Parts: sequence; C-alpha cells; structure tokens
Amino acid sequence: MIKKIDLGKTNLKDLYQVFKFTSEQDLENRRARLFPSGNTDNEVATTSIFLASLSAVKEFREELFMEIGINKIKTRNVVLHTYTELNDEDKTNRPDGLIVITSGKYNPVIEWAGFVEVKIKNNEINDEQIENYTDFARDIGINDIITISNYLVANPTQTPVKTKKRNFNLYHWSWVYLKVTASRLIKTDKIEDEDHIYILKEFRRYFDNHKNLKHFDNMGQDWKNTVNQIHTLNIEQKIDNEMLSNIVEVYAQEEKDISLHLTDKSNYHVELLAKDNRLDELQKMLLSCKVITSEFMINKNKKNTFFIDVDFIKQEIRCYTHIIIEKGKAQAQTTVLIKMFEENSGYTDNILVNGYYIRNKTKNNHISLSQLIEEKNNSEKYSILDKDLGDKIKFFELKTKDLLGKHFNSPRNFIVQLESIAYRFLTQVMSNR
Repeated sequence: MIKKIDLGKTNLKDLYQVFKFTSEQDLENRRARLFPSGNTDNEVATTSIFLASLSAVKEFREELFMEIGINKIKTRNVVLHTYTELNDEDKTNRPDGLIVITSGKYNPVIEWAGFVEVKIKNNEINDEQIENYTDFARDIGINDIITISNYLVANPTQTPVKTKKRNFNLYHWSWVYLKVTASRLIKTDKIEDEDHIYILKEFRRYFDNHKNLKHFDNMGQDWKNTVNQIHTLNIEQKIDNEMLSNIVEVYAQEEKDISLHLTDKSNYHVELLAKDNRLDELQKMLLSCKVITSEFMINKNKKNTFFIDVDFIKQEIRCYTHIIIEKGKAQAQTTVLIKMFEENSGYTDNILVNGYYIRNKTKNNHISLSQLIEEKNNSEKYSILDKDLGDKIKFFELKTKDLLGKHFNSPRNFIVQLESIAYRFLTQVMSNR
C-alpha cells in the first residue's frame, strides 16, 4: 500500500492507495465531471447539456445535421449558436431551444435556424404544441423544428408529430440515437481534437446515467394478448385494425433500436433501411403474411446487408443474408464460402446455408454449415448443389432460425431475445463476410 506520492515515479493507477481506497474504481468515482449526474435529470438541464455539447464538438454537429439535409453546417467559417427557452411576445409559446447556424468570420450571417422541442421520461411530443410552434416559427422566419424524446423513428427526417401543416420541416432525434452517434464517432476515430473526445465521452456517460433517457425496452401492455391472437390465425385470415396498431406502433421503434444496439455493441455502423412510410409497410407485411421483415445495412455499404424476419404465426426469428462469390463454379464457390467461416467451428451448427442459381432456382434445402464442412473434408459432393439447376451459384443464403416460444409473448423478453439473436448473427455471420 503506497502512503505517499513519489513525483516522477508513482503510477496514476496506484493513486487510490494514497487515499486508502480499496480499489482504483473508488477513486475514479470521485473524478470531477463535466456533466454531473443526479440533479441534472430534468428537461431544462438535459436540453442545455445537449445543446452545449452540440456547439462544442464540430464532428458531432456535422454528423447530425448532414443526416437531416442541413448542408449549411459545412459552410466555410460556420458557427453554431444554441439557446434555451425562448418565448414569443405573448409568452404563450416557449420552445425548449433554438439552434442558429451562421457563416462569415467578421460579420456573421444567419444561414439556418430551427427550434428544438424536448421531452424526457415517457412524455410524448404534443402535436398541438408543435403546431403552435410552427406558427411562431414562421412569424419570425424559421421553417424547421427538431423534436427530441425517447421515441424512436426509422430515420431523423421522420417525425412522430401528426400535423396538417405543410411546407414546414419537422425532424426527430431520439436520445439513444444521439448517444450512440456520439460513441460511434469516437470509436471510428472521427473526432480529431482530444478535448472534443473528452466532451463526447462525458456526454455519453451523462446520458448512460440519466434516469429519464432510455432505449426502447417494452412492447407495451397490449403486446401479449395481440401476438397470441395473431398466432392462432392462418396466413389468409385478416388482422383487425386495433391489433395492427398495437403491433406496428411498437415494432417500428424496436427495429430501429436493434440497429442502435448493434452499432453500440460492435465496431460496425448498422442502419435500418426503411422508407418514410414505414408504418404502412409494416401493416402491409402483417396483413399479407403475418411476417415483418427488416433490412439492415452495415457501414453504409448497400451490398452488405442482412434481414430479420419476425414470424407472428410460428413465433420465430429468422436472420439471413445473401453472399455472392463470383469466381469459379458451384463446387469451387461453395468451398470458398466454407473457408470464410470454417475457423469459427463453434458457430457452424447454427448457420444454415442454401444455394440459389440463375432465376433464383434452388433445391430449397438449407444445410448446416457444419455439414458442409464435413462434406468438404470427406471429399463428398456438397448436398446443397444440383447440376440440373446450373453450373454456377448466383448467391448463397446464410440463415439462422430461433423459435422463441413463451418469450415471443413477453413485452420485455421479446426485445431481449430479438436483440441477442441479431447481435449473434452480426458477429457470427456478417463479421466473416
């Protein structure tokens, strides 16, 4: 136990001993924080801390604004200014924040401005309130509002706000999207300045310890009864509108949260690929086949995607991807595929493989990767191949299947299981492509 600091010799990791702490973590808990937790969990403090971080870190604000098409953020000599709680003349409208982008070094000109409206806990963005803010905004020359809450949308250009107002831009960031983006920029070495890295790390730590900001973690009280009813239907039977609404509203948030979880837990940038009418798409899938399919893209490469099927009749989760191997004919192509995964022998029983020929012809015979490896080692013909279908494989499908049973009906366990399965597929299959 060190009793005294020997300058120039004592290691920082041993400093806790001088103060008679039992571990290094005890001293770490006393570290001064840029954003203290505990008394800063209210809406006003949360808004101020976020906006200040946005102003401080160039790469962070550029990432967020470029995603919603505000390209002015990269104008020469651009500066971002943030303010909190500005009200109109009658003091009836008071948005939580204002963001202003200016350009010009000596006589800055406003290039863009937008209001910010924030909600924490389970509080929802109020449609009527936002409509009032749009009138206030237009009166003073503002055409954009960014809402922030725990609610998740497929992409930031979408909004949970239902409004009849046209020619007005509404964007939405979820709190978890903001914190995952901050960490991703650090992990991928996108932040140049060490002080900015420190700010974003503190920002992430503050969010992680914030009791009112969270991931999507509950499918809701109607989930169990609704999925049990769908489970009893056949593919042709209709789902009534109330049941559709119970599923679509929550699953749209969960599929987005999958991409954020995978990004946060890995070294990949995983994005949900979805159109602006995503809720309509989900409804159509449920009505047509009782299966919801979500597509995810890795590192912005549209050739590197995978899919997750949630089957409400079988109560099964299926993950799959398509791998194209150009060189060689079917036998050689299959050998190349096996070599991509052969070293990960512990995974091969879970991964099923099928080959598709021209015009997507197939034996429709998914074989475990472990069986293919055994066939390769024993110099047998690969059981997924059929010369009558062609000489060359168009693409291979790699798939995992998991029956959830009672977990499918649980509003919380469904999420835990689904995200665990998705992460397993990302690490066992997609990381070896």
